[in-house]
Amino acid sequence: MDKLFRYCLLIVTQFLLIFLPVLAVYSFIKARKQNIKTRYNLQHISQHYFLTSLFHRWNKKNCIMIHAISLGEVDAAINLINSFEPESNENIILTVTSIQAYKKLHKNKLNLKILYFPFDSLIHQTLFLSHFHIKKAIIIEHDFWPNFLAVMNMLKREVILLNGHISDKTIQRLSNRYYRELMFSPIKNAYVQTDDLRTKLLHIMPDINVSVVPSYKLPLNIRVNGVENITSERKVIAISNFHPNELNTVNVLLSKLIHLDYKIILVPRHINFFDDFIQVIKKQYNNQVEVISECNDIENILSDIVFVKSYGVLNRIYSMSHASIVFGSFDSSLKGHSLFEPLLYGAMVYYGPHFSSQKYMDELLHSFIPDIQHDINSIFQQIESLTTQDRLRIYNSFVKIVEREAVILINHFREIEKWIRS
Repeated sequence: MDKLFRYCLLIVTQFLLIFLPVLAVYSFIKARKQNIKTRYNLQHISQHYFLTSLFHRWNKKNCIMIHAISLGEVDAAINLINSFEPESNENIILTVTSIQAYKKLHKNKLNLKILYFPFDSLIHQTLFLSHFHIKKAIIIEHDFWPNFLAVMNMLKREVILLNGHISDKTIQRLSNRYYRELMFSPIKNAYVQTDDLRTKLLHIMPDINVSVVPSYKLPLNIRVNGVENITSERKVIAISNFHPNELNTVNVLLSKLIHLDYKIILVPRHINFFDDFIQVIKKQYNNQVEVISECNDIENILSDIVFVKSYGVLNRIYSMSHASIVFGSFDSSLKGHSLFEPLLYGAMVYYGPHFSSQKYMDELLHSFIPDIQHDINSIFQQIESLTTQDRLRIYNSFVKIVEREAVILINHFREIEKWIRS
């Protein structure tokens, strides 16, 4: 009865195909509003909605599909793939849903096939998986697509969840057997980031294998900066990865930090939604705000506040920062962003109370920063009293713990590579 219900539900959802042209037009308009170039936009639409990737001949057999939704999941996937021997990558197909992730992967010049994930219908998924001879599939973090999973299940192909993050809301839904059957049926092995999540999953799904491993975003090459850079006095505070619904918090924090003897660099998560906000802070701070889209001269900035409208610059900014406040964690609708990147570059990290996708990172940080706080006033007070020696002490503690955790993660990567080759 459960299977009959699931298949009936999947068949009903296929009626969405009627609206495929409308969805494609909506997707195009949405991307244009984000100032995404037309060629990237059309490439995404053609592959995602109309399966133009199937026009390319594909002769390789027994392929492995790795699905990473967007930038965060792509970072995790790159860490995994870079650990494999070159011959293991020959049959890997890496799929993404976002244009930014697709562009980033091509910049990394990985020696594997990179495609947009097909629209989630039974027809799209069956054609895609058959054309590329997908034998096994990996889902990175928490992205569940019912038609993709249903087709993999019907074809009796293996699917595993890696670097797993599942929200409490999804856990509640999975307690419903119909939802669980629809969203988890072919997944028999899951690797999650925390013991807490493992316990929750096993409580509702005792028949799956759940293991705990470090976050895939753990930096495996910890020594990325010279000693001189790490120990240098820094006069920058970074406010990074903020979303449009966090602007009130950004403004409050900015009003406090502006009185400290630091330059403040603002780097949003999506650079095309903040023109009105830029005008507001320019007016509020008497035009002492500089907006830059090229970061060649960022070390020589003169303004007290700098708004950066460019992607791929955060690591450079972190390497200049005394402290960084990572947003995407100050609104309950969000889940947080990577907390490791600032620390990796020698900057102290602060973040908000909503970090459900980064619980592993939060637990690791609390192990050597027990007094870390998440409200605005406490963050300001801690930055105000933060010294260079404090920052260096935190960095050294971070390095020791990461080196220990990296051994566990690398051994886990070897297990996944064996699974891929089997």
